[in-house]
Amino acid sequence: MCEVIIAMSKKSILLLIKIIVSGLLLGWLIYSLDWLALLDVFKKAEPGWLILAVVFIVLSMVVSVEKWSLVLKAEGIDLPWFQLWKAYWIGIFFNNFLPSSIGGDGIRIFLIGRNISNVAGAASSVIIERLLATLGLALTGLLAGLITGYYGQVGWLFILLILISAGLLFFLMWGSIPTWVTKRNGRVSDFMRDFLSHGQALRGQGKMIIKVGVLSVLFQLTVVAVNYAIFRSLQVNALGWWALAYIIPAISAIAMLPIGINGYGLREGAYVLLLASYGVAGSAALGASLLFAVLVSFCSLYGGLLWLGNRVKVTDREGSPEMLPQ
Repeated sequence: MCEVIIAMSKKSILLLIKIIVSGLLLGWLIYSLDWLALLDVFKKAEPGWLILAVVFIVLSMVVSVEKWSLVLKAEGIDLPWFQLWKAYWIGIFFNNFLPSSIGGDGIRIFLIGRNISNVAGAASSVIIERLLATLGLALTGLLAGLITGYYGQVGWLFILLILISAGLLFFLMWGSIPTWVTKRNGRVSDFMRDFLSHGQALRGQGKMIIKVGVLSVLFQLTVVAVNYAIFRSLQVNALGWWALAYIIPAISAIAMLPIGINGYGLREGAYVLLLASYGVAGSAALGASLLFAVLVSFCSLYGGLLWLGNRVKVTDREGSPEMLPQ
């Protein structure tokens, strides 16, 4: 019991540190920029472009669910597409509005894993899909950097992500369970065995991996399209398509660093710093970042509605495997 309390205390402290870091970064950015200029940026926003940005956000979700579905099928887990669609949106909702309790990937693993009584398989599919998505992000940014000639800025970051993602994928597909795990009997060792066995099921699935990789690049391009529409809404025309195709993956990579809440603060700082070299004013860069976060959060409310609908079904079917934790 004491160990559980200590573990919870450590998590609470870590969460508090992340909140402070995100708060300080956002506070510093807002303090250092001209408030009037930032308000003027929002006043100029054209609704038509923002609606188009929302359309691209939904399209990116369609691509993401399709990627996940392909990985699950390759592991021998065939589920209805709409069930994965609901789980993904609920995960996005939790990621945006309840980052302190459980991440969106954790919710996806819980929902699907409990429905099929195979948490290890669900976890393996989510992690592999994430690794392939990271590869797609890095490849998109690296290619765009080579085209624009700006790869020297953060090109090393893309190369590092490729090496790490490819290495982890290789381990999941061809790795073996450590000896100290196999010698122990229990839930942990059983889970590890099942987890790696699902990863190893992808051996010989080269076409599927390539297809998911292509979809991962397409997903990144939809995220770039979201930002393109936002900047056009703010009447910032200094950024071409390929420039954004390089900058946005770089910003996403920086936002992955686990030193803030859901990337807040890091993402906004990356927008301001990286776009400065393209002549974009800090107020416009920060405004675009905040609009991106607001639009994604707004769209994720759909996941909240799905979650509430799921809870209503639970009251009608006591003990449903779809029930979420309180």
